[in-house]
Amino acid sequence: MLQDHPDARSFQLYPVYDGSATEQDFDQAYPHVPTETLPGYGKSVYAIKQGNAKLFFLNAGRLSDAGDKQLEWIRTTMSGSKQTFALAWLSEDPKLPEVWKALRTAGINAVFVRDTVYVLHVGVSQEPANYQPSGYEDWDKWGLSEMKESSVITVMEANANALTMKAENEQGQIVDQLVLDADNLASWDLATLKEKKEIPLVGIQSLWHYHPGDDSIKSSIPKGVDLVGEGPIIETTHTEPVPLPADDWRSPDYDDSDWKTGRAPLGFTNNKELQAYLQTKLEVVPSPTYYFRKSFELNGDPQELSDLDLNIAFEDGYVVYLNGQEVSRDAIISGFLTESSLAFPNEFTFYRRIDLKAHLNKLVKGTNEIAVEVHRGHPGAPNLFFDLGLSVESNGEER
Repeated sequence: MLQDHPDARSFQLYPVYDGSATEQDFDQAYPHVPTETLPGYGKSVYAIKQGNAKLFFLNAGRLSDAGDKQLEWIRTTMSGSKQTFALAWLSEDPKLPEVWKALRTAGINAVFVRDTVYVLHVGVSQEPANYQPSGYEDWDKWGLSEMKESSVITVMEANANALTMKAENEQGQIVDQLVLDADNLASWDLATLKEKKEIPLVGIQSLWHYHPGDDSIKSSIPKGVDLVGEGPIIETTHTEPVPLPADDWRSPDYDDSDWKTGRAPLGFTNNKELQAYLQTKLEVVPSPTYYFRKSFELNGDPQELSDLDLNIAFEDGYVVYLNGQEVSRDAIISGFLTESSLAFPNEFTFYRRIDLKAHLNKLVKGTNEIAVEVHRGHPGAPNLFFDLGLSVESNGEER
């Protein structure tokens, strides 16, 4: 590009760090890029002003969770900024719902990840042709690589009222465009986001106790329980749930001290892309099932909570129990399950968000236990994958 345009200069280029070089080499290659904008990140993280927009260039390799310093830096920067729009660039999708929510609450309106543009749908006043949900709450995406044109360049124009992203072909003709409306973004109910404080109970990529399916894992069938319903451990003749015996692996009183411990995502797969996300590779066993347990603390009164949300990544099927009671299942038959039960063959599901507000009454003040069983669709199936996040929202202060 520079060779074709001798009037251009390298200082007009603002690169996105992608890990293809060391951070030290990156620092030396671009002397004009602001350095140490965020201490400890060199030039791999920086921001510039362009008209009424703030442009953030982030280090995707270090964006490991919603508590990353980059996100707090964006929040702090935007809190004193007079720019109308805030845009971010990443070399790859962090693929963590918590990070995408943090980007949203930090004030980012659009995120550019290679040839895909992610935008807050509430601000979109004109949709392009290849516009679809992203799978992350409040974010939609525009896939530029899906356009019929073999080559396009994205041109952005901003004024006081709108930000227009134009996809232009080599002849400079506008092929398609997306418009973000400043009034729509400004009127978005951010007060509600601040008023409702999300409290993580179990974070994505947490440590879990795990055990493969075998004869040592016991599940009981309490008297009077409906074995064909979606909630196989709910008493059919009483309003109170039937307590499980302590030797039932789903029970809060179960002793899992001899189970192994590993950090999620856990599993095994023949998919090379998914292998990169696994933090704990599980042993392939004859049983189609793996069991997972984790305890967490809840401070304060559960009755003061307004929402309970589950984020789960899985393959093939699962059942989740909260303090011994079933709260969610997918891709597997209803009713009582054993370690030999098979799931329905299912493609990998990436962090589906599930509303569990109806199960808020299953939380208790103090120590809680979440238990999950993940089943393959066949004992010889090459893939099993699991990660889970659980959070609540409170209208009041965190306790």
